[in-house]
Amino acid sequence: MENNNFEMISFEDAEGILKDKNSSIFDIRDEVSYNDSHYSNAIHLTNENFSKIVEQTDREKTILVYCYKGISSQNVAQHLCNLGFKNVYSLNGGYKDRTVKQ
Repeated sequence: MENNNFEMISFEDAEGILKDKNSSIFDIRDEVSYNDSHYSNAIHLTNENFSKIVEQTDREKTILVYCYKGISSQNVAQHLCNLGFKNVYSLNGGYKDRTVKQ
């Protein structure tokens, strides 16, 4: 199996992905932080729902993973690549409570 690698992406470069309804945005922060604030299209990805969400997600779809500071999301992004996902990004610097420009 080909070992694909994810790409680190800045918030500015990720804005297009964050606006794209066909992309999958995965927030891996804790539930309280997710419930407090998250990007509008983000799915809360947890250990409990990981397998189900992975099964339901097209491997060709663009995926953006983010966490608090941009460190844990790198591990999840690489794991998704190892599972055969092709277009995976990790948000450099993690979640910032910013509005995506329309």
